[in-house]
Amino acid sequence: MNLSELLVQVLEIRGVTSAAVVSEEGLVIEGASRDDRDLGFVGNVIASGLASSRVLSDLLGEGSISQTMIEYQEGPVLLMPINSGNEPHVMVVTLDSLATLGRARFKLRKLLPDVAQAVHA
Repeated sequence: MNLSELLVQVLEIRGVTSAAVVSEEGLVIEGASRDDRDLGFVGNVIASGLASSRVLSDLLGEGSISQTMIEYQEGPVLLMPINSGNEPHVMVVTLDSLATLGRARFKLRKLLPDVAQAVHA
């Protein structure tokens, strides 16, 4: 299954409003959205959110980041590093509300290995 097909599967998860795979520099590799949302905003999310999370992880000595959630007025944003291949990527998923966060996290963990494989294929 290719990356765009996998992102459509991600959109089928209740509460997910958009999904994208982004380089750590903020370049959108592939994205999908339920509406006409401009996914260009994720560059800023990656640059600030993931960097802050890594600094905090280093300070606390808690190991590497498996997932970061940033809560915005419009809903939470999940950042999940994709750790295969030479060039690191991040899956960015926006949700409609905190109420759907638990189920989305559970389902996304199952899909992330397939997304990682598609990114580096």
